[in-house]
Amino acid sequence: MKKKGFTLVELLAVIAILAILVIIAIPNVLNLYRNARENVFLDDAQSVLRAAGQQYLQDSMSDKPVECYSSASTDHKLDLDAKSSLVYYVGFTNGKVTTLQVADGNYRIEATGTEIKVDQLRNSKATGSDIHKVTSSTDKSITDCPAS
Repeated sequence: MKKKGFTLVELLAVIAILAILVIIAIPNVLNLYRNARENVFLDDAQSVLRAAGQQYLQDSMSDKPVECYSSASTDHKLDLDAKSSLVYYVGFTNGKVTTLQVADGNYRIEATGTEIKVDQLRNSKATGSDIHKVTSSTDKSITDCPAS
């Protein structure tokens, strides 16, 4: 009489192969997840930079001199829709963004230079500014606008 089924050795071999595949796959999946979260943060930082530029133009046309926008400021906040977890500081000199700080409790980016542009946030070889790479940080402290 023949019994149909798998032997213990065959089952152990399949389990060992599956374990090896999981060990290889988990770091790659976690890396993809981390990169996706970092890219979302970079998109948010670019949104802050764009919103600050638009608000600066509006304030300049209405004769309201503005040197900075900050989430810590009561007078100079940006309208950023649902990005309430972001803290930011955007400083202007002669109509150009020269300082940028954005943090969300997981990531942080800081940039200083003669002129910071949106496309420079993703380009590590950007010229004319000192843009530090996105760093993992729980630090949400930022510069506040000086009292006017």
